[in-house]
Amino acid sequence: RWLLVADIENFTPLSRSMVSDKLATLIGGWVSACKEIIEEHQGMINKYLGDGFLAYWREEKAAEGVASTLAALKQVQAKKAPRFRIALHFGLVAVGGMESMGEESLIGREVNFVFRMEKLAGSLGVDCLTSAAANDGFGSLIASNQIGAHELKGVEGKHEFFSCCMKETPGSACG
Repeated sequence: RWLLVADIENFTPLSRSMVSDKLATLIGGWVSACKEIIEEHQGMINKYLGDGFLAYWREEKAAEGVASTLAALKQVQAKKAPRFRIALHFGLVAVGGMESMGEESLIGREVNFVFRMEKLAGSLGVDCLTSAAANDGFGSLIASNQIGAHELKGVEGKHEFFSCCMKETPGSACG
């Protein structure tokens, strides 16, 4: 499955600098815009995390929809209100939770991996990070730059990562 984590940068200082109702309006508007984009491209938000979310696509062959989602999210990112990071990964996940209660949770190594990727993106100052698996899955649908092999906390070994940008974004440079 395609997995996407989006997380607002520097949320704690942001939350301290804004009145609660203005912060709620900002975050609510951001989540709503992102949710609409993701659902328009057949994705679903699995978990809301206060200052971020985990989204996924059920179809393994959803690369075009995920690339279109990424292009639209990059436009939202360009507005910098709020500033946020994106981490994209592709891998096998298990679905757990209690269906009778309407709750479905994605679980497994790949879910942990994409959350660790988001933290790596923050430490590298990258606003959009893809794993090698996601980058391979996109093929020529997105433009990317290899940023090297890095370790992730709690994940064995080094893994290749890429920064991503959109080919069709005027003046956009990968890096």
